[in-house]
Amino acid sequence: MKLRLIGSIAVGLLALTGVSPAQAASTAQTPQFDFAIKNLIVKYADGVDALAADGQPTGENTAAADLVSGRDLGDGWHTVGIAGRLTADQTWQIAQRLQQDPRIASVDVDRILSVASASGAAAKSSQLALSRAYAAIKPASAVRSVVALDDFKSTAPTTARIKLSWKAPATLGSAKLSGYMIQMKRGTAAWSTLKANTRSSVTSIAIASGLTAANTYSFRVAALTSASGVMKAGAYSPTVSAVPTTAPTAPMLAGSSTVTTKSPVVSWAKQTAEQQGAPGATYVATATAAGQADVSCVAGATDTSCSLAGLVDGASYKVAVVVKNKRGSAVSSAGFTPQDAYYAKQWYLSGDHGIHAPTAWARTLGSSSVVVAVLDTGITKHPDLDSQMVSGYDFVSSAASGRDGDGWDSDPTDMGDYSSAEPSSWHGTHVSGIIAAATNTIGVVGVAPGVRVQMVRVLGADSGAESDLIAGLKWAAGISVAGAPANPTPAKVINLSMGTDKPTPCRIGSSLSATEEALALVKAAGVTTITAAGNYNMPASYSYPGNCYPTLNVGATGFSGDRAAYSNYSVQDSSSGDFIGVDLSAPGGDSKDYIGTPEGSNGRIMSTWNDGKTTVGNPTYDYMEGTSMAAPVVSGVVALVYSIKPGISFDDMWTKVIQPSLTPFEASTKCAQTKVCGGGIVNAAGALAAASALP
Repeated sequence: MKLRLIGSIAVGLLALTGVSPAQAASTAQTPQFDFAIKNLIVKYADGVDALAADGQPTGENTAAADLVSGRDLGDGWHTVGIAGRLTADQTWQIAQRLQQDPRIASVDVDRILSVASASGAAAKSSQLALSRAYAAIKPASAVRSVVALDDFKSTAPTTARIKLSWKAPATLGSAKLSGYMIQMKRGTAAWSTLKANTRSSVTSIAIASGLTAANTYSFRVAALTSASGVMKAGAYSPTVSAVPTTAPTAPMLAGSSTVTTKSPVVSWAKQTAEQQGAPGATYVATATAAGQADVSCVAGATDTSCSLAGLVDGASYKVAVVVKNKRGSAVSSAGFTPQDAYYAKQWYLSGDHGIHAPTAWARTLGSSSVVVAVLDTGITKHPDLDSQMVSGYDFVSSAASGRDGDGWDSDPTDMGDYSSAEPSSWHGTHVSGIIAAATNTIGVVGVAPGVRVQMVRVLGADSGAESDLIAGLKWAAGISVAGAPANPTPAKVINLSMGTDKPTPCRIGSSLSATEEALALVKAAGVTTITAAGNYNMPASYSYPGNCYPTLNVGATGFSGDRAAYSNYSVQDSSSGDFIGVDLSAPGGDSKDYIGTPEGSNGRIMSTWNDGKTTVGNPTYDYMEGTSMAAPVVSGVVALVYSIKPGISFDDMWTKVIQPSLTPFEASTKCAQTKVCGGGIVNAAGALAAASALP
């Protein structure tokens, strides 16, 4: 039987700058539309295609609308349709959101024209009158005395704010004031419109969104005047700049939280200027022990450690680090907070319906002796993964499907699974990052950043074969496979983010299938196998290999903690009354469940990726959704458990650790009401607590 990967192809290259659709709507006022408009005309930045990698119009996610690609108008301009019946105001709001995408150079509305029939002469006369009226307006002079100041508020100490004020132009030309246009840029970036029209004569504004501390922001203001139904912008003011400040964010201990006279040095992760919040930050490390006087040491803004003097021999001290600036202070937290650049985008790690990873990380980030085998499309080079990998193997037997000119070999590189209809998915790279992307201040962080990943390639350009999967399963577990060398680093966890798109039984007849026999051998070798339940909104018992035993079969939940719309589900067994098919759920993302999710995510899961359309390109990051993303979340949690309990069996892993620690579904969810999503959402912190309590 043929296998396919489970997990949607990434919707487009990641846009990590700009403002959210809600912010854009609130910061760009809607003009008065006296003319009919429908759809948009969009100019893309140099080198940007009108169609994203998934065949959808570039910027569709930013626009938060169903866009339709149109005609190439030349010079980078393309018509872009918008599905549905929208008002002019709604179309304008979509245009404003789309303008925030860094891949978009400019956005215009597409005016509606009519034929010059009986009323043609009158229409031409009206257009001529408007043109003459616009030409006749003398624009306002430049706005005066613009000032930008840090607007720190003690009531919101971690919010970066700037107060912008100005004086009205000396002259308004030949029209009346309609408001002001405000533009902003960060550092040397291009100008963007913060306010298209304030629609007010007020000459000040407080800016509290889209800013981060310790960065320089520049502003310019122009007066808008109108007469005879047309509007004209005056000259921009001179540019002014300001640097917002905030209280610092909590530092992260980089070493042990315990010190003694033999190890008196306290270390913490280096903080960026944004994290320090304001210039002149200082660090104070304090050690406390029962019955002993506190001992402290002080360090400067560029330091990442200090040594404690005066500790008492034989005493063990707990340490905390406080960072302080002129705006406030913050103390190191008990949990581990990654400093990776896109950690805030990874809602599934710490959100309300996430897996409580930071609390788990306080116990362990994972052991380098624990290996997770990812049976998938292969791997690409990536700075978040290169240090995490151990040697793997390529079990794609078809040279054509493997695209590497041979069959089995020792190179599990992803050669691309592109087709005439779809670009390469880089699925194995994305799955690997969810499990174990390094915590290294760049990119994303994996569920278990301390463990290692072993890529076992079993899916090629033309899907994959069950026979190759079976060989890959055995090899990953350290079981001898004829024709392949011994695995030098057998895995403790195997992740299978794959399946079939049509109902496919695991067993035909009464005897165990070849896959079931292989899985039984893997279990006997002390390995836990995690499978994806499937993405076809059908009973999970129809999707191979997740319908095989013994595995832990994982369904997907979205941001709200309910079943993802696509996720396969459990059905009730007529004889026992039990719901079977999905054992547990984990966040897999759901683009239909996106309200409240981080900017750009559209409810999906961010991880490592590659920007090559067909063959390997450059390492990058992108979003996907699917039970393919949910399964590696569970694999990462299981790897954390093995890191503190390396000898635990498959059965105990499930019955004594994972199952009893699941986070129950909220009563209002369909998962709770229908019981089709398994026992609950995987809980990393709860699993480690349960494992720690075992003898």
